[in-house]
Amino acid sequence: MKVAVLGGGPAGLYFAISLKLRDAAHEVTVYERNRPDDTFGWGVVLSAETLDNLTRNDPVSAVWIKKHFAYWDDIAVVHDGVRTVSTGHGFCGIGRKRLLILLQRRPPPPRLPP
Repeated sequence: MKVAVLGGGPAGLYFAISLKLRDAAHEVTVYERNRPDDTFGWGVVLSAETLDNLTRNDPVSAVWIKKHFAYWDDIAVVHDGVRTVSTGHGFCGIGRKRLLILLQRRPPPPRLPP
């Protein structure tokens, strides 16, 4: 199957990687109008559950990405001068540019012989 991915940001790159993991014979082309290290936004935040899904879907990318995550459990909200802290959420985050570069450098799955 030939697939065109429009947008080489983190979502487009991860989709292309995931598609090739499902079937390395797919011909996947990623189209991006910006330079490889251009990014818009500051970071990407995932829940602990999403991180587990990332590991199940693509263990290779997960190992690389996890090395660069910041982890936290608490969320603090300040409203009318009152600070309320909620704990036990299990979040992790990574800079958007770093995630983009890691996904760009991830080796593609090998193409299997016909």
